[in-house]
Amino acid sequence: MKNNQLEFIKLIDNALEIANEMQLQEITNQEMLDNLLNKLTIIKNQVINDNLSTSQKGATLGLSRQVSDWVESLESPLLTAVSKIDKYYQQKY
Repeated sequence: MKNNQLEFIKLIDNALEIANEMQLQEITNQEMLDNLLNKLTIIKNQVINDNLSTSQKGATLGLSRQVSDWVESLESPLLTAVSKIDKYYQQKY
């Protein structure tokens, strides 16, 4: 596995860990959190299998926008984590 894939997986794992903690604490919209967990898992599997599509003209995965629509605080650790994923994808893919 390439270094950029390993780094990307670390970012995704961090977001998954934060989202799982939030799910256990039931502190946010569970349906939206479940959707995010599913999306992160799909993206992680695509990275592992080396079949994640490339960013088109600087496009992101849309995770930051998705989370900012329902997260309680714009300073949320989850929003920070998914923003890092979007930025990494935009720069490296």
